[in-house]
Amino acid sequence: MLVVCGGLFFCLLIFGAPIFIAMLIPCLAALTMNFPGMDMGLAVQRMVGGIDTFSLLSIPFFMFAADIMSKGDIGHKLVNFANKLVGHLPGGLAITTVVTCTIFGAISGAGPAAIVAIGMILYPALCEQGYEPGRAIGCITSSSTLAMLIPPGIAMILYGVSSGASVGKLFMSGLSVGVLVAVIFSIYVCIDAIRHKIPRQRPATFKEVLKATRDAFWALGLPVIILVGIYAGVMTPTEAAAIAVAYVLVIELFIYRSVSFKEVFEIGITSGRMVAMIFILIGSGSLLSWILTAAQIPQSIVTLTQGAPAYMVLIIINVIFLVAGMFMDPNSIVIVLTPLVYPLGMAIGIDPIHLGMIIVLNCAIGMLTPPFGLNIFVSIGTFNTPYDKVVRPLWPYILMMLGVLLLVNAFPAISLWLPNTMQ
Repeated sequence: MLVVCGGLFFCLLIFGAPIFIAMLIPCLAALTMNFPGMDMGLAVQRMVGGIDTFSLLSIPFFMFAADIMSKGDIGHKLVNFANKLVGHLPGGLAITTVVTCTIFGAISGAGPAAIVAIGMILYPALCEQGYEPGRAIGCITSSSTLAMLIPPGIAMILYGVSSGASVGKLFMSGLSVGVLVAVIFSIYVCIDAIRHKIPRQRPATFKEVLKATRDAFWALGLPVIILVGIYAGVMTPTEAAAIAVAYVLVIELFIYRSVSFKEVFEIGITSGRMVAMIFILIGSGSLLSWILTAAQIPQSIVTLTQGAPAYMVLIIINVIFLVAGMFMDPNSIVIVLTPLVYPLGMAIGIDPIHLGMIIVLNCAIGMLTPPFGLNIFVSIGTFNTPYDKVVRPLWPYILMMLGVLLLVNAFPAISLWLPNTMQ
């Protein structure tokens, strides 16, 4: 059954079928082969049951908030604030890109939204300061992946729902790993700017920093509310997501006045379409997980790897996700593969939060890896740049993220020390 359904899945992907169709058809074929006469209504029940989870409500909220911010003025305020703080350093504008994407990720959790909202502001400025267009795009495209690691991250929510792990602890784990990646990126762009003799900006005066902070005050308040609220146990991730939407609406509509009620309605339609796509995937993934469990596929995989060293199993898990990231979007990867690899991780004693961070970090790398990294194509459309000129400058960032991935695998404390303080 596994061979037939797996072959059918890849054939459908090769012929360009949508991911959820490529998942549903093999699932229905598996049910027909293994349970003849079964009422297919059960498949619908499993799909509906898969999305009937309170934690999943946070996804539409965070996506809606991200879409509003990408249309509004929050991105401009964050860029100006970060630039006044670090713009005078070597590579200051590139460091501003990293810092702004980090803060934006702490509000939205959506990497592609960061490319649009932040990239359109910083790309012309980077080029004007002396950066080659390719290197500017590489910095923006790579820094946008921080939105997946800095909480709230949609991939973390999906992993938490698929595995039963605490979404709040996953968020705290992502915070430590995301900050580590941001620091490494900042060091790299600083050295790169010195090497290429990029001119430095004049240091901002205290008055300018104060004004930028005052202008960005409302934008900076949201990540603080989200992180402190979740960390202190005052709100769940879903409640934090709902607060994020309300907060962003108030800021953009009444304080910055950068969007209108009509635009909010149009943004809601766009977000609704994206949410529908994700929830169809989640429902299909729930059906797939149920079929795999009924057929005892995860147990068979665990049996096959019995006796293998823990490091070897970890290598297998990482390779699976890295390869998948080259061809699929992160949400699909988490939904499809988590039910298969989670039992493997538990069999060798990996902490569920640590495994989740490994998976999410692999998915973040997959956003940048050719041939089908999602952020690559978002950047192609956003900056109207050919494929090869977007991909070429990404390799240093991919290698840095692979280095962080190696550290996270080798030293679980990197991803666990902050979540453990929540206990």
